[in-house]
Amino acid sequence: MDRRTALRPLLIACLAACMLPAFAQQTTAAPRTMEQTVESTATVTAVDREKRQVTLKNEDGETSTIDVGPEVKRFDEVAVGDTVRATYTVGITSELRAPTEEEKAEPLVAVEGGGVAPEGQAPAGGAARIFRVVATIEALDRTTQTATLKGPNGNYVTVKVQDPTLLTQPRIGDTVVVTAAESVVLSLEKVAK
Repeated sequence: MDRRTALRPLLIACLAACMLPAFAQQTTAAPRTMEQTVESTATVTAVDREKRQVTLKNEDGETSTIDVGPEVKRFDEVAVGDTVRATYTVGITSELRAPTEEEKAEPLVAVEGGGVAPEGQAPAGGAARIFRVVATIEALDRTTQTATLKGPNGNYVTVKVQDPTLLTQPRIGDTVVVTAAESVVLSLEKVAK
């Protein structure tokens, strides 16, 4: 099974969750884009090197213990008092238009990657995923302000459109091309000694 096939169920679920704000903000004149970033920090309160576990206390005072996998090569640099910062960003662009020939040939495309900070810099790592989905409008209900879309794998999702004027131009059978990108970055801010 290739990576694209393995990711499809997750990507379709993301599409269902993400399509609502993207479609709701769409205009027929130009693509519409929305982006949101969420940042969170937690303080390291305990480190168990044998079990490869870190206990974190978030801004609300809640604690949780996290298992740290072997892919984290610089685990030995984590110390009590350090701050772990997580930044998650998602961006979505939706376009009401006919797909290009390339999009027709591959109506679902996913690319992902990641990296880590080099030695000599504070420990950090990140990952990103970008996907594009071509969906067909299967139903429009202007009374309930919803649109039902059919994805490339035959799955359906119904989205609520916040602005009813956005439902005046689309027709059943039109296509919506959605491009979404998401990234997460984790960094370790060392406690001053």
